[in-house]
Amino acid sequence: MSLRRVASIVLFATGLAWTAGQACAQQAPPPPPAGMRPPPPGMPPPPGFPPPPRGNLPPPPPWAPPPHSDAPPLPAVSPVSPSQPTSDAPTNNSAATPLSTPASPASPVAAAPAPSPTTATETPQTPSNANADTAVTGPDKPPRATSILPWLLLLALAIVLLAWRASLRRSQQLALETERLSRQQRFLKSAHNQLQEKSQQLKKLSMHDPLTGVLNRQAFAAELRERIDHLSRYSQPLNLIMLDLDNFKTINDRHGHLVGDAALGLVTGVVREQLVSDDLFGRFGGDEFMIACAGRSLEDCATLANAIRTAVSAQSGSLTPPIPTLTLSMGLAQANANSGYMPDELFARADAALYAAKQRGRNCVVVADDGIPAMPVMNVPRRHL
Repeated sequence: MSLRRVASIVLFATGLAWTAGQACAQQAPPPPPAGMRPPPPGMPPPPGFPPPPRGNLPPPPPWAPPPHSDAPPLPAVSPVSPSQPTSDAPTNNSAATPLSTPASPASPVAAAPAPSPTTATETPQTPSNANADTAVTGPDKPPRATSILPWLLLLALAIVLLAWRASLRRSQQLALETERLSRQQRFLKSAHNQLQEKSQQLKKLSMHDPLTGVLNRQAFAAELRERIDHLSRYSQPLNLIMLDLDNFKTINDRHGHLVGDAALGLVTGVVREQLVSDDLFGRFGGDEFMIACAGRSLEDCATLANAIRTAVSAQSGSLTPPIPTLTLSMGLAQANANSGYMPDELFARADAALYAAKQRGRNCVVVADDGIPAMPVMNVPRRHL
């Protein structure tokens, strides 16, 4: 239950209790019994007659003693009968009335003057202090209906405090849970980013050669097949160049593998400078590389191959130590509508052209044609992508 709903219920209960208390406080006293007249003002009610409300009590007479005082009660005065004469004329009974002597003390009852008939008729007998207190606070007094209202208010306040405490504890728990979930989310996000980076690195390592940074054999073959499949729909040509470093084993044996790796890096840099963004470049393995050029003629690709071969020979002297004999042998083949768009067949013709360049003395470019067989010689096995 929410705090707003609890507060609404508490306020409604408090208002209902206050309304009931006010109604009980304003309730009229019960009617007197039939045939009984109300007592005179200031006189105690007779048995069976409901006491007057406390708010409607008349003020005490001037001669009444203060409440809870030790003053003696006034003597009861009997009313004067109507047959007694009311004139102030002297009568003959004065001689029969004994006179008090100065030696005898006067009692409070004897010292009190006798009231006149007028005073006895108009002034009623004032009840004693105990009788008055009994008339006001006796057992017949109606209960106070408004005395329960403070307890209801305290109960409502206690309920509101308990609800507020429960809501505060719940909000603290939610804040802690939110913070925990936020930390977990940040951790998962960081782990996800790290996994993505590792995935990209693994993907790059699986597709690229670690030494030169170009596509490896598997990635180059997959890209080549997609390019051939796309170009075959529009009858566009695709040229494949196979190149090999001449006498690379001798360079490694004479200068060391570090110089051989530098030679491979030199060839990679020269080829990248000559290619465009749409061309494919990969390493077949060892000292052999492959280049795929889409949409170019066979003559343009032959010119590109010669430019690469010349640039490598010119920059081989800049290596440490310089290698003046660093040359390339290159074979070129084209896939078109006449020759077909078979990736394996295209690779076999380009590989045969490369083998023919080796047979012709190295450091040259050979274009595959009908005069060059796909299988070079019987002792050399046919290779595949």
